[in-house]
Amino acid sequence: MLQGLDFISERELTDWVNSHLDSGAKVFSSGYQGKTLLYDNAGNQLVIKVPLGNFLTRPINLALLRHEYRIYQKLEGMKYIPACYGMANNEFLVIEYVQGQTIRDARPDANSEYYNKLFTAIEEMHRRGVAHFDLKRKENLLVSNQGDPVIIDFGVSIAYKGGWHLLNAYLFKLASQFDMNAWVRHKSNRRYETLSEDDLKYYNKTIIETLALNVKKFYKKKILKMFQK
Repeated sequence: MLQGLDFISERELTDWVNSHLDSGAKVFSSGYQGKTLLYDNAGNQLVIKVPLGNFLTRPINLALLRHEYRIYQKLEGMKYIPACYGMANNEFLVIEYVQGQTIRDARPDANSEYYNKLFTAIEEMHRRGVAHFDLKRKENLLVSNQGDPVIIDFGVSIAYKGGWHLLNAYLFKLASQFDMNAWVRHKSNRRYETLSEDDLKYYNKTIIETLALNVKKFYKKKILKMFQK
């Protein structure tokens, strides 16, 4: 069900998606889990995430999209988060399109107000019980045309449940630290010595990040060399 759209109906949007699924037109990105389409008509633009897969994998990918929709619901009305209009036909996630570039392509200077705004957004996100978990990936952070941060792609985000959900509480705490570490990393551009003590106090590399880094180094040094000979 869609909410907040007055220029196209849910049925019209569903028909539009189905008519573009098998063509290369309007494809924003594509992967094994799904496609992301860009709807652009008369100045109205939307990002539409579509699950793909066979009879075994598509239900899983659809469940991930519905999880992402629930995350967006928890973040409704937040600054620096795209608006989410719902699930068209209960299978296509419809999100506001924000013009800008990824932080990889347009990294603001370390003294830019961008990072203060991003920090505020991360703190608000955590207060609402959401940890992104993948902010280290530069494609998940945009610099809008106005120079503001935009956080996208909540597919692996953790929603805090509260109560006696001990595993969930641990994962939320871990993911929250991942978010803060990513903020420090982006602001410093990995030159941590350039940051103030006030900034560095938010950085605390977790054991999991350290293990992942070691695996990555091993892969580059040993495995890749085997195929380069």
